[in-house]
Amino acid sequence: MNSLEKNWGRLGNKILQYVCLLLAAAWVVPDLALGVTGCGDTVRPLTFYENVSLYALLAGFVFVILGILVDRKNLKMAAFGFALLPITAWVYVQFFIDFSQIKRNVFAYDALAEGTLANIAEAQDRYKSEQGVFIKDLEKLYSHMAGSHGINPCVRILKINAGWDHWAAEAKHVSSPNAVLWTSKSGSSLKKG
Repeated sequence: MNSLEKNWGRLGNKILQYVCLLLAAAWVVPDLALGVTGCGDTVRPLTFYENVSLYALLAGFVFVILGILVDRKNLKMAAFGFALLPITAWVYVQFFIDFSQIKRNVFAYDALAEGTLANIAEAQDRYKSEQGVFIKDLEKLYSHMAGSHGINPCVRILKINAGWDHWAAEAKHVSSPNAVLWTSKSGSSLKKG
């Protein structure tokens, strides 16, 4: 192997390390990767923590039972050592995660998405009174929201379905795991469905 091949090999390793570092940063701080600022901390769904707790507890028990059943001292110690990591993860989820704070944050984020949908409902009613139909195009909807408080920059409109006599919209705050649905089929378009 000549020196040129060694240098390319080192460069490839450096690039691979840099990409792995970026992926790890994107997993730890997803808002940084998405370019979202000022929208609050991203909240993982509660099912994520329930799954981590369950699988960590199962893995910890498997390693402990494996450590009990194995006769060789080195393997026994390794199994007990490996059991510490999942049991530590289980303890962390059970005793250090504030589930009530997570629920409050999700509720606040979903309220912001609902407020944006209320503004859309007002614009839909205004457009329906002027044109006789509801708006399907999101760009037209933005132009008819001048009288309301508009769309929160942290809220993404996932979809809008509009017919002649009804409309439905779904929105999600970028930091919330939930999507909020608003429909006009439940009486007034200004009433959440």
